Amino acid sequence: MERNRSLSLIAVMLAIFLSGCFNKKDNYFLSKMNNTLKEQKTIFDKDYKRNGLLNHFPNNVKNNGLSLHTSPPSCPPSFKCSAQFGNIYLICKTDTTNTFIPNNVLYKDEYLSDSNIIINLIALRRNIFSVEKCNQWYLRKYPIPYFESYDFGLGEKETKKTVEGETHYNYTYTIPTDLEVYVIAAEPGNFWKEQCNEKRPASLKKWQNGYSRGIATSEKENIIVYWAMIW
Repeated sequence: MERNRSLSLIAVMLAIFLSGCFNKKDNYFLSKMNNTLKEQKTIFDKDYKRNGLLNHFPNNVKNNGLSLHTSPPSCPPSFKCSAQFGNIYLICKTDTTNTFIPNNVLYKDEYLSDSNIIINLIALRRNIFSVEKCNQWYLRKYPIPYFESYDFGLGEKETKKTVEGETHYNYTYTIPTDLEVYVIAAEPGNFWKEQCNEKRPASLKKWQNGYSRGIATSEKENIIVYWAMIW
């Protein structure tokens, strides 16, 4: 009996210890996520003629933060022109998606509906991995992200292709089937402070350059996504 009691006590103490370790790890990544978000709110659009593209993002991510991905532009005047487009997204768990939907959205649609203007940023200059639904213009529509490039933690697919002797890899992700998209602001036009004349698909017509920002929600997965992209 005493031996079993001692083993039980050790198990409880180990569980408490491991819980403390995990909490410290979670706190570390949450702090890092918030620091990165704060930094990007300052610098994300510094080479762009539109400000506040991340104003709809939360100021602080609480313990419901799942992932933060940022790929800011690398272009003049801050850098040599290697990527005159940028993207940032934050995925969080939430108790109710309706709480986060603004009253003054510019555009709303189901992501899986037909005829959306879906911007696949990595295919703007060189379309190695062709996606038929992407980078096409439609009347009375506003640009939204290619959400299959966002990691929702629901599954991943790797595609490999060799072009001119060089092997390229592409990763796409499983998206929530009920994803609803809300565009808060979007505007066509070339708003870069300095031009480098990157190639853009003619199929985008007036949306060959521009920006878009908004949120997407999934009640099924209890997820909200904040995004901003410029190209």
